[in-house]
Order: sequence, then structure tokens, then C-alpha cells
Amino acid sequence: MKRTRAAQALLVEFGETLSGFQVTVARSRLTQDPVDIYRAGKEATLAANVAEAEGVELLSFEDTGAYRLLLPAMSEDAAELERFYEETVAPLAAYDEQYETDLVATIEAYLDNDGNVTPTAETLFTHRHTIRYRLERVKELSGHDISSTEGREKLSLGLKSMRVLGIAPPRGPAQEPGAEGGKVRRPKKED
Repeated sequence: MKRTRAAQALLVEFGETLSGFQVTVARSRLTQDPVDIYRAGKEATLAANVAEAEGVELLSFEDTGAYRLLLPAMSEDAAELERFYEETVAPLAAYDEQYETDLVATIEAYLDNDGNVTPTAETLFTHRHTIRYRLERVKELSGHDISSTEGREKLSLGLKSMRVLGIAPPRGPAQEPGAEGGKVRRPKKED
């Protein structure tokens, strides 16, 4: 509890001191042995990358969920994690960058909406037929069918790899800050 309060206080202090900047505070598991400082640094880095990618200001390593499983891959063989990203999400990100499309955002929203097209379309302010077209495009470009369990797993892990590696998701001109393109922000649902 003390660590959470300290992290929150640090977030407030940085927020006030660095106004105009987006601040993310991430923390590792507690360590008392100096031998574990390297591991703790890697855990904090992973939590910071995940928090930044998900738009969260404060995140502890313990709260990163399945991302924790990717830490050994990042620490021991980051090249393998990069290869996995290249085999799954990188073709979609490259296509998004080149053609200013939203394939990566579409698979993120689709996975967040448990593979349901209608809520995905609502989330992205688009028609469900557009979502279906994009998912077909994802299959063509990546070779992974997101409607299959294996395809969902691979693309989900590819997205997680992208975040763990600190690779920014593609952002075309229509997604630059201040260019919401007429989208109306919906209030977040309260638990």
C-alpha cells in the first residue's frame, strides 16, 4: 500500500512539475537484494511500455497481466520477440502507415470486444461491414485469421510484443492530437 501511495504521489509531483507532458509512472516488484536490481529495472520498463501503450498513467508490474509472460523473452532474447512482432503485426502497421488505415486499431478493438463485430464498429465509429472488410485485409496481409483461436492468440501476442518492445502503434495524420475528425468522445462506463 505504501508503494502505491508513493507511486501516486510521484505521478502527481511529476504532473505538476512537467505540465504539458504526458507522465507515466511504472514500478517493478519489490526487491531487497541488489542482485535483483537489473530484473526490477526490466520489470519497470515493461510496465512503463504497457502503460504508455494503453494510455494508463500508473501501472505496476504485477498488474500487467499476460505481459508478464513476455518479460523473459524481452530480457533474454528480445530479437525473438521482435521477430514475432514482424511475423504478426508489423505488416499491418506498415500498411496502416503507408495508406493511413486503421488495421492495428481494428484488431485491438476487435480483441477488446471479445471478437464481436458490432461493438467493435461502435468503438471505432464505423460500419460493421467496414470492420469485416478490415478483418479480411488483416488475414490477407498477416496470414492470420483473427476469427480462429490460433489467429486471435498470435495477433494478440503480436500486439503485446509491440507494446513490450515499446513500438508505437501506427498513427496517420487523421489520428494526430487535435485531429479527431468529428468523433465525439463517449463518457467512460463506470464500474
